[in-house]
Amino acid sequence: MQPHRSPQHNGVVLIAGAGPIGMTLALQLQRFGIPYRIIERNAGPSTETKALALHSRTLDIFSDLGIAQEAVDAGHAIKYFRVQSRGKTILRYDFTLLDAAHPLLLSLPQPQTERLLMSRLSELGGRIEWQTELLDMRDEGTHVMATLKKPSGERESIKVSWLIGADGARSTVRKQLGLSFDGEHYMRHFMLADMDIRWNGWHDEGVFFLGEREGYVAVAPLDDQGRYRLFVEIPRELPPEGQRMPLTVESFQQLCDGRGQLMKLSNPSSETMAAFQHRRTNTQRVGRVFLVGDATHIGSPIGGQWMNLGISEAYNLAWKIAHVHAGSLPERVLDTYDSERHPIALEAEKTAHTLTRLLTLRSRWLVGLRDTLLPLISSVPSVQARLPWMISGHRYHIRKADSVRHMLSRRDRRPSTRRPRQKSAFPPPRAGELLPDVPLWTPQGERPRRLLELVRSEFMVLLFTGADDQGEQTAQQAQLAQDLRSTYPALNTWLVLDALAPLNGPVASIPDPTWQLHDRLAIPAGGIVLVRPDGYIAFMGKRPQDLMHFVERNLGLMPGHAGVSPQDLPSNALAAEVA
Repeated sequence: MQPHRSPQHNGVVLIAGAGPIGMTLALQLQRFGIPYRIIERNAGPSTETKALALHSRTLDIFSDLGIAQEAVDAGHAIKYFRVQSRGKTILRYDFTLLDAAHPLLLSLPQPQTERLLMSRLSELGGRIEWQTELLDMRDEGTHVMATLKKPSGERESIKVSWLIGADGARSTVRKQLGLSFDGEHYMRHFMLADMDIRWNGWHDEGVFFLGEREGYVAVAPLDDQGRYRLFVEIPRELPPEGQRMPLTVESFQQLCDGRGQLMKLSNPSSETMAAFQHRRTNTQRVGRVFLVGDATHIGSPIGGQWMNLGISEAYNLAWKIAHVHAGSLPERVLDTYDSERHPIALEAEKTAHTLTRLLTLRSRWLVGLRDTLLPLISSVPSVQARLPWMISGHRYHIRKADSVRHMLSRRDRRPSTRRPRQKSAFPPPRAGELLPDVPLWTPQGERPRRLLELVRSEFMVLLFTGADDQGEQTAQQAQLAQDLRSTYPALNTWLVLDALAPLNGPVASIPDPTWQLHDRLAIPAGGIVLVRPDGYIAFMGKRPQDLMHFVERNLGLMPGHAGVSPQDLPSNALAAEVA
């Protein structure tokens, strides 16, 4: 009989699963100074190929975590992704059109992503407990009891405030909760491998080669030396073991021939065969237990949504747990995890499912219709701008959630009569959408800055003056800024000025002489924008009393409480730089 240790409360959070999603959650909790344990049944990080694509929104999150530049340096930038049918390009995603700090799709194999996250976690003092397995758990209302199996075989009982299941598609946590994993298999499977490919394609472009009966072939560059990730769809059910096509370079070559593009394959590695399926739970939270990533949803790999979606979920959940544990927000804020993220997961599944159906059509009539209409529709400039945005992670919103409030009318957002508004391919953002990462006006010779640098996992309030530092509106907004900071120290407040220099005095300000911020956000004089630590706009309005009501009733922020700030990024660092 294995030895058994007595229960103890040694951590606020237990994270089951140390893949990219579990490590993102652990890294955020580490930055916030929240006690946690992260366990993984495997002996070390993944060595399998698995996910490849890091989208622009994920790189925004990685920028906050302090690893974006390392990821970009280690990966390979894909600027374009083209869809070709019967020798003709019918659709083209141009990621350089993204209005973001990272206008690209980053090709970075999952093992390298995990190494970056693990290195950053270790740098900040975090530790993963390898070869440690969750055997069972029990939610007792005020805490969760969990039994772990250690590498030695010893069993340990622990008591934690919350448990997070980041343990993949075969999740033990989900099974322990008794949740169904509803969905179905697609009637097709795919083979993938990393290959050297000699062809006339560009090293910064991926391509889908579509076929009516034989399925599609997709190539995504891994570097600029001719190494590619190769996907081959087989439009049949996955054969039983022993009856499957051998995963040899010859079999891949045979499936790639006759696609309207000559390709010479060699040097295969990481060969895999798998089935397409889409499944999800009907909730992502049960009491004090939360599910993130593949533990709660899986889907078609087309569009590369799933790892990126899970990372965003971890980023959403971490700041809420941190503030609830610190006492700056009420525990009911944790209810918003499921109410916000579950609809987004359903939308991501819909997107992946739609793309999969569109790219795997079999009817000759429907293929002809698709190949005729898509080039016409995608040639419209506004559509060209929106195509990469649709899969980059930036479009997912929580506008219908009770946790956000939009109080600006269309009349409020009309352009000023004294100057034309700078045009954008996108409408002005609303509460419940991600804050656009607008470039900040910077004097010549200084380091360029962007708006999301001001958020950094903290609450931010932008007070728009629509005027310079001498106007009455500016004086009113400056007083509001001081009142907010004295009442709610957790809110970092900024004045946005029509000026060439920051405002002198106790209030931090952002010069906006070219109206980049005023115009992109379409905010009137006196406008107020409250941004959450995850970059989502929580409130938009004009009246200070509406903001105060929202902060007190909807957000529940405690007056006088400083909240929590990432310990690796002092809250006044950029304020000092801007001011």
